Amino acid sequence: ASQETACAKKIVNNLARYAYRRPVTPTDTETLMSFYQQGRNAGGSFDSGIEMALRRMLADPEFIFRRETEPANAKPGQPYRITDLELASRLSFFLWSSIPDNELLTLASENKLHDPAVLKEQVRRMLADPKSDQLVTNFAGQWLQLRGLQTQEPTTSEFPDFDDNLRQAMRKETELFVDSIVHEDRSVLDLLDANYTFLNERLAKHYGIAGIYGSNFRRVELPPQFDMRRGLLGKASIETVTLLSDVEIKSTDSP
Repeated sequence: ASQETACAKKIVNNLARYAYRRPVTPTDTETLMSFYQQGRNAGGSFDSGIEMALRRMLADPEFIFRRETEPANAKPGQPYRITDLELASRLSFFLWSSIPDNELLTLASENKLHDPAVLKEQVRRMLADPKSDQLVTNFAGQWLQLRGLQTQEPTTSEFPDFDDNLRQAMRKETELFVDSIVHEDRSVLDLLDANYTFLNERLAKHYGIAGIYGSNFRRVELPPQFDMRRGLLGKASIETVTLLSDVEIKSTDSP
């Protein structure tokens, strides 16, 4: 019992460092510990106190929002360097769609992250982590509008064989393609004219490419007669979301 308060402080400080994505200040600790004490007194247990502190933490704007503050002397329209802690959050949410880990937070807290060599090393480390799969899923999903593929319905008279299996294969092909560019550190120009893609039997049949069997995706070098499938613009997913969206816009604009 004599160690409860010290233990509670250690727990809330550790959680707050990740929740707020920065070093914890004495004011943070004081606020959270006051809620711990309220919960401890009302609930009658150590766990009740921790729960109340955690509730307060999860309701804090520092947790809910990724806030960046302009320097006090910044002039309108004038560029300025963001802090290392702000950079850590930008990196983490972009590459991982999640909070910075301990290593990234520590470097940012020590103001080392803006160093080009350190930054490069951290980006490579983060891209090597399985969490970087979220970069492909979320960034490509927004940038390439892959999320909109789920609601697209091609004209059945033109594409009678279109079904959800083909829809999912289209999206998976593009995600695997973008993933290969990112994780193989390929040239950004490959996004436009790479001569390979990823196919399973269902999608290969749609493209008219023979010799691909089974539901698993595999890397396939495109034969010369299928040059129209090179890069992003040749992917069925991109053609579906862009062409159908264009038709909808024209239809809306028509008298």
